[in-house]
Amino acid sequence: MHRIITIIYGLLALSYIATTLTTAYSWSFVHKALPILLLALVVWQRCCLSKKWLLLAGILSSAGGDMLLALSIRNSFILGLAAFALAHILYAVFLLQWLNLKRITALFACLFVVYLIGMMFLLIPAVGNLRVPVIGYFVVISAMVITAMGAQTQSTSIRFGALLFVASDSLLAINAFITPLPIQSVLVMGTYYAAQYFIALGCIQLAKEHDIT
Repeated sequence: MHRIITIIYGLLALSYIATTLTTAYSWSFVHKALPILLLALVVWQRCCLSKKWLLLAGILSSAGGDMLLALSIRNSFILGLAAFALAHILYAVFLLQWLNLKRITALFACLFVVYLIGMMFLLIPAVGNLRVPVIGYFVVISAMVITAMGAQTQSTSIRFGALLFVASDSLLAINAFITPLPIQSVLVMGTYYAAQYFIALGCIQLAKEHDIT
């Protein structure tokens, strides 16, 4: 990804994170989604994949989830959760065409299962009526992680991005349902913006490796 695009993306992300430490303003939901919309534009221009619409739809669904979670509307959490679940499904379906399960090590598989069991142990008693949506969300993000970790590419960007996404969502869940975290907006949004950047970067690199850009 071009250095200028990376700088602009970083500035947009940092500027939004900075606003979370001050008083919220009416258009903050748009500001929150701007970095992700920039990624959508870059992917549209740089990536000529046959199933590019899946990747773009996933990025745009993420932007929609950002705005829904930031809006003070009824059921905003459930709507935002659904938007991000859809994004993970789209990312997973997009990456499925390059999936090679042999690239996923037994060590990673074991550690990831331990992580899932641990998160379920912590969250299930705490989420109340949201038990089914939360479990469903972890199922789809797991599918995204599997396809990212097993992607047939020499680049580590997609894998790093997927793991950062898991970290961001885990921090969000812990803060929302278990215990408030210090500077949670910095931790959650910092890992989230980095995750989306590396996933988009990795997909562009993946396209180059397979001579389809």
